[in-house]
Amino acid sequence: MIIWLDFCEPKSVTMLRPLYEKLANIHDVFITARDFDSTHFLLDKWGIDYIPVGKYGGGTLKLKLLAYSERLLKLTKIIIKKEPDFLFCITSPEALRISFGLQIPNIMFNDEPRSYGPCSTTFPYVNQIIVPKTIPLEWYLNYGLKEEKIIRFNGIDEVGWLNPNDFKPNLKYIEALDLKKDKYVVCRTEPTKAGYLIKKMKPYETQLTEILPELLNQTDETKFLILTRNEEQFKFLKQFFNTYIKKDQIRVQRGLSNLAHVMYFAKAVISGGGTMVRESALLGVPSIEFFPLETYPQEQFLIDNGFPLQHIKETKQILSTATEFIMKDFKIDTKEKVSALENPIEIALREFNKRTKV
Repeated sequence: MIIWLDFCEPKSVTMLRPLYEKLANIHDVFITARDFDSTHFLLDKWGIDYIPVGKYGGGTLKLKLLAYSERLLKLTKIIIKKEPDFLFCITSPEALRISFGLQIPNIMFNDEPRSYGPCSTTFPYVNQIIVPKTIPLEWYLNYGLKEEKIIRFNGIDEVGWLNPNDFKPNLKYIEALDLKKDKYVVCRTEPTKAGYLIKKMKPYETQLTEILPELLNQTDETKFLILTRNEEQFKFLKQFFNTYIKKDQIRVQRGLSNLAHVMYFAKAVISGGGTMVRESALLGVPSIEFFPLETYPQEQFLIDNGFPLQHIKETKQILSTATEFIMKDFKIDTKEKVSALENPIEIALREFNKRTKV
């Protein structure tokens, strides 16, 4: 069979890589990828062939519409030639519309029903959607999804690539970056161009400009790696933290391959978004999420199940908690906890095999 995977964002590369590797042993698998954040960077680091098509629209609905229209046309022509038999993706509006138009069976992953735009433009075309059970079912049914299309699992998406069977931490990845175990903190900016933050933050903004200078005053030997989400943040932070960058106290990067390995050996993770802190918490690394909205169900699931994660919005409390994380050892062994959770990739493969009778 010919299997199509569409990658719209960096998470697709990380989450769907195990799926690709399992499918590619039996099937002809190809990847299409949108130019957004570090998606192409991570694919290049992986070293896998992919078809670049389309780009991220930006911070306004008009620009998003134009980018969607352009990508839809280009991608449709590619898929008509490729003639795939099945599609896997994470909430890709263009891929799902094409899947419907060309009658290509699909399975989609989604853990962000608060993203109204992508959900509204994908859910009508979904054959099956795999979602974490911790997210209220009503959040999906409110879009008009039929319950029989929804597969809920006891876990979160990140288990798909961070379960003990697939993830084996390796020090070589931090040594290649000239880093030492427990001597650095990984940071992530907020998704300022996401639909739910467009009106709340400017594209270049991040609370890290308030957090990190204070932390650096208290932790001389600790380095801070900042992963940005867009070019505006990258350029702004390179200038804002210029003095610290020259001293190699702060590093500002657009993307980082083998991120799970880097986080595993970090002293802590401080992030303005959910995916990274969910990853680091699963790995047992003390984590702070300073995302400006309310605690999301997946993060609450981890907190309730004893993973080392806190959601803090106030700068003063972030500084206090982060300092404590850096000065003491709060890491825990989470292998048994993670092994007890369901893996969405295994669920997708099982459903795929049922439907295709492989």
